[in-house]
Amino acid sequence: MLSVFQRRDMYDSVVVDREQDVVLTTGQLYGLQVRRELERSFKPVIPFAPHLFGSGKTRFVKSYLELLKSMGERALIGPENISDCEKDRRRSFLDKLHEAVLLYVDLTELKPTDPKEKSLEWAVYYLIIKTACLKSGQGQPDPDECFKVFKLRTDVLIKKIREVLSMRTDQFLLVAFDEVGVLDESYGDFDFETTQDGKVFPYNDFVGIIRGLCLEDNVFFIVVGKSEGLNIHNNAISVSRVELTFIPLSPLEKDSIIEHLEKSSSFMFTGSPKVSQILCHQHFSTSELAELLLELTGGVPGLLVKAINYLLHCKLSQDHLLLSKESFWMIMNDSIATNYCVDPLLPRLSSLSKTRQRLLKMLTLLALYRIRFELDELVHLSSTCDVFLFDLVTDMCFYRRLIVDENHQERYEVLIPKLLIGYIEQSVKNDRLEWLLLQTLKSQPVEFFDESKCRVFEGLVATMFYLHFCYHPTDSLMFSILGQLSSVWNEMNLKFSSESTAYYMKSIHYTRSTSEVERTTFGINDWKKIVKEMLEFEKIYIPFEPTSRSPDILFKLHGRTSEQNLIVGIACKGRWSLNGIRWNEIVDEARKFLQPVHDQVLTIHPTFHCMLVIMSTKLSTSVATDLNHSSHCYSCGDRVAGDFWIPLNCELIILSESDVENFIGKDILSSLRSAFKSTDNPHSRSIGISTVQEIVLSLSQNN
Repeated sequence: MLSVFQRRDMYDSVVVDREQDVVLTTGQLYGLQVRRELERSFKPVIPFAPHLFGSGKTRFVKSYLELLKSMGERALIGPENISDCEKDRRRSFLDKLHEAVLLYVDLTELKPTDPKEKSLEWAVYYLIIKTACLKSGQGQPDPDECFKVFKLRTDVLIKKIREVLSMRTDQFLLVAFDEVGVLDESYGDFDFETTQDGKVFPYNDFVGIIRGLCLEDNVFFIVVGKSEGLNIHNNAISVSRVELTFIPLSPLEKDSIIEHLEKSSSFMFTGSPKVSQILCHQHFSTSELAELLLELTGGVPGLLVKAINYLLHCKLSQDHLLLSKESFWMIMNDSIATNYCVDPLLPRLSSLSKTRQRLLKMLTLLALYRIRFELDELVHLSSTCDVFLFDLVTDMCFYRRLIVDENHQERYEVLIPKLLIGYIEQSVKNDRLEWLLLQTLKSQPVEFFDESKCRVFEGLVATMFYLHFCYHPTDSLMFSILGQLSSVWNEMNLKFSSESTAYYMKSIHYTRSTSEVERTTFGINDWKKIVKEMLEFEKIYIPFEPTSRSPDILFKLHGRTSEQNLIVGIACKGRWSLNGIRWNEIVDEARKFLQPVHDQVLTIHPTFHCMLVIMSTKLSTSVATDLNHSSHCYSCGDRVAGDFWIPLNCELIILSESDVENFIGKDILSSLRSAFKSTDNPHSRSIGISTVQEIVLSLSQNN
């Protein structure tokens, strides 16, 4: 079906949302020129993009000069306060860069070359000149003749390239090396430098070659390709004396996908209309399509282009096709579509080793709980082996999203596109915990991508409740405590009969004043609708906005008869400083949940019950003292803090600090307390990768 289709793209895709990458790259190229003019013994600066397939690295380097011209002075002259002299200097550099010649060098063509077959330096030199000759239409040069002329002299090589490409001596030459990852497979092809302990590092040799070429005037380099980027970066600084600067190439957001759809044209349709004109119509907007594509691909450019290609193919073969949300998922969930989109990643995704499967849970938790990590964060694989988390994400076929906070601190998030989840599941099909984590990640709505709040506490509690319901309802200490406090809890069916997952539901707000809010939220008078239509049995729900007018976790249990229902809300109150939760806060939680559920639901269904569980990491002194440092249940007719009467068929359970600690784990809670005490969004270093791994171990034991 796709044999012809797979050989070419269905549309001319326009590169969008790369201004940040253009600014960074241009700044580094300018930095190289400045250093070169100041002294000869300088440390070269090279923009470097060590990313996985689909990140857009090849398209970026090929279109860099075009993107540069479209940005104008903004590519190098920003809002920062610089002198007029410096501005003139930068404008002069930009003018020359606009006239530069881009030489794209594909390193998959790198191979041992006569007459010095084992020399990486000669192989690189020959590949550069061969690429220049083919670009100019001169045909492939003879390697022996080239060697006689060049003799491994950089000045002669650059001079010859300028002749071949008809360049002036003062004209900028920009060489873009792509697929640098091939060096991982070249150990037997070349004589690499050997360390004292017998190890070889091909990237050090390669970067050293570029360093020598940087000594020549008006020559610049960009290096891209899947590789252990941070490891190479650190070695380049210490060994090769070259500064590699990462080009983020972050996944696209919704607005950028809309721009891509509206600017890209398809030559496969009469008149080459825009993609948005082909796939969208009055009942299915470009914004809706962009939202679905973002949810499917995570905004990864390569996956995005593949998905659009497939949709265009379907439209071309079925002219009557009118896309909708339902038909989109029907088309894109088909195995033919998903196989086409992720084809380059399939071999890696389908062969996860035991070690990588173990690390998979940790990376899934980082993605699910939105825990950001720093560039140099290390993961301990064993007592003798560490790996950079930055590189591990690439090795596991996942993606990184660069996040710059209000303090201009750069951190990364792990991105696992939903398109990949089905394939990962096949590799870990016997691991119920990983299945749960992946399914929960898959259930996150597209709006969740805009949320920055770290979800680790409520996510951990929801996951543990799910595991207890599925596998250990009779052995659960927490369930035993709830049963001792509440007779209603004991009357419920606590065993989930089928594997489910945690779902991120629409949030609950005071008002629904705008059409956008109305589409994505519930009102505080919608509890009847929520209980009847949203909350399904044997599923756990987490409202995805932290400001929602509901508890942090919701689920519904059924009793011995179909008429008996228990609606449960859990308020996860992370109190990480000295100040614990106070009575007025507990009453506020009860008022916003128990009262409206009673008024809107329980008055209509007298066999229904509602329970709110306060699970706080710390209680205030007055609360803890009043409860005698024990968990306590307030039932119908009880008055809480002299201010709130528990409604009919409702219960309020306040768990003691010790019961919460036993449920979460003392060491885990201690680490979270340390991480959260100063911010709502702690990163991996403040939480500790070891804590994340400990959470994985704790959850696995409950599995």
